[in-house]
Amino acid sequence: MPRYFFDINDHDLSHRDDEGSEWPSREAAQAHAMRVLADIARDEARRQDRLHLFVTIRDEVRAVLGVASLAVSCTWVD
Repeated sequence: MPRYFFDINDHDLSHRDDEGSEWPSREAAQAHAMRVLADIARDEARRQDRLHLFVTIRDEVRAVLGVASLAVSCTWVD
């Protein structure tokens, strides 16, 4: 099975995945990246009124295959 690496960045903090994990396909790796975004947003959105997250998906030779992103914000309208 191919090994994928998922680097996380939220403009304030970043985490480089040096271990990676095996996924049966690019689609499975993409779904994992989307779940990672949702999990982080669920935790962080309670502490911030704006959040923009990125997960960079890399392959076994560390080449970038894609980027998943999620923006969450709340703006009051007076």
